[in-house]
Amino acid sequence: MQHEYIKGLAAALFIAAQPVAAVYAETLPELDAMAEVAVDEEKGIAFAQEQSARGEYLEAIATLERVLALHPRSDSARLLHAVNLCKIDDQLGGAVELGKLKQKNFAPELWADVMKLCPLADKE
Repeated sequence: MQHEYIKGLAAALFIAAQPVAAVYAETLPELDAMAEVAVDEEKGIAFAQEQSARGEYLEAIATLERVLALHPRSDSARLLHAVNLCKIDDQLGGAVELGKLKQKNFAPELWADVMKLCPLADKE
């Protein structure tokens, strides 16, 4: 099942995000709904992918941090977290996250694309 998410992650990572008005939760029920989505690993990753595709990198990072708090072994969430960190120019943070992953668990093309986004990780 994880391989399916990695395939989906690969497709979602590099979608060209069109400028769209950011969607922010403003009420407690909206915040609760956003937090609840992260309880389920798959739903949390999918939601973070949507946020990232809209250019909401900080929000995607926050979602993925909630997913990783509950599912610390989620390679898909960690990879997407690293990519989003690199997108906001936190190369060191991205490199640290990528350092926790095993390259052999990912398609070579996906790993190469991630290294282009996070060149500092490639130097470790």
